[in-house]
Amino acid sequence: MASTTGTEATPSRISLSQDHLGILHDVKVNTASIEIANSLLQKNHEEWHMFFRDRAGHNHISHSILTCLALGGSPEDIQRAYDDGLEIQRPMPPLDDALVARLGDDNVMYESLGSISQYRSFLAYFQHHMEEHGWKATVTKYLFSHTKLSEKMLARMYEGAYHPVIHLGLGFEFQQPAIVAEALAQAAAHDDSNLYTYFIACEEESEIAYPLQQAKTLLQIMADASSSKTIRNAPHWEDYGNKMRDGVLGRACRETANVASKFVIRKTPESLRRRTAEMIDTCAYVAASSQRSGRKRKIDFFYMHMVTSSLFFSVIGEQDWIPLNDRIRMVEWKARLDVAWYVVCGCADIQQLALTAYNDPVTDGMGWEELYAAVVKEHDDGHVSKMIRALKNGQEAARPFENGPYRNAFPLHGDMWLKAARMTLGTTTGCDEDTKFVMFTGFDIPWETRPDLQ
Repeated sequence: MASTTGTEATPSRISLSQDHLGILHDVKVNTASIEIANSLLQKNHEEWHMFFRDRAGHNHISHSILTCLALGGSPEDIQRAYDDGLEIQRPMPPLDDALVARLGDDNVMYESLGSISQYRSFLAYFQHHMEEHGWKATVTKYLFSHTKLSEKMLARMYEGAYHPVIHLGLGFEFQQPAIVAEALAQAAAHDDSNLYTYFIACEEESEIAYPLQQAKTLLQIMADASSSKTIRNAPHWEDYGNKMRDGVLGRACRETANVASKFVIRKTPESLRRRTAEMIDTCAYVAASSQRSGRKRKIDFFYMHMVTSSLFFSVIGEQDWIPLNDRIRMVEWKARLDVAWYVVCGCADIQQLALTAYNDPVTDGMGWEELYAAVVKEHDDGHVSKMIRALKNGQEAARPFENGPYRNAFPLHGDMWLKAARMTLGTTTGCDEDTKFVMFTGFDIPWETRPDLQ
């Protein structure tokens, strides 16, 4: 994993290579951009906490820089990506050397999970483990060894609206052990909304279910969740930021698991590829088409995360050093969590016409190249650029299936991908961070309190 400067990427050193600059390979990345990205990613790695606040405060700097780079950003664009995320960051927490020395004991690690103040200690431990055993062996031990600890760690990868698994996917995609170490430390330190219980409940429900003659599509499963009064009414507006933990999982965990468990992938590489593409397609369709009649178009903040994280399951699917069954399990968990997030946001009405009829004066006529060039200039924390890149990946992933025998599982097809990308830029350009997206779009209150969307 040597970079353009010949320096090896290590668990503590960022060193990007021309050989690993993103899954799409659809733009030229210049050497100067790589060099400044290396410098700024290293600075972020050494100086800034993974959490700018303890609750729902993820450091997006590496996401923004790597996405900007993969979209062909100039050195100035890379610097902008860093600067836009800088003001809110806080310094690394203190290193607890005594804890680091004990984290090799799985019981100590297990009992320490959820300690955000120990992020730096987790990071130091995972870096040390990688230096001794290699980064792939470390990932295998802590995510795929099927121990009590690794099961909890794998579930925690999906916490915080998918942020740790996004981070992990970036580490895989750009072949950066230091980013992978950050992802493992982020998952270990993250607060817990009880996703582990939900994922295990889904697997238990799947094991006892009578096999369906024909597998349900992910979109059908989401519709089934919406049609259940118990599930649909589980999240309350008054749950605020805890609609997943206290709402869906607190009031209807088993019921939601029963419905979501119907997303099952046969144990073949072909099925993994197709159903990963279906998951990506469905998430993009739901995010772009969940709109409010009579209001300006605005994408939901959490549905957006369903899309931005989806790209990394294409990346994970290509990691043949991970056992096939574990890669399949990760995609099953992703799709089942997508069902829960669909419910968290109020089971929004899905209106295809809201997407197919979309136009705006900013993005009309833009192709992918023009969208890339525009979005890397946007003042943003990486969400908009990540979504556009994920949509392009979705177009490529879904293309082999959208006109074949499984076409009903792929509601987004043809030029709808480009329309969705135009909507992503057109509805966010020029907006401040608080108005780029709408939160919990299926509820009335977000729309009633947004005069800008009248």
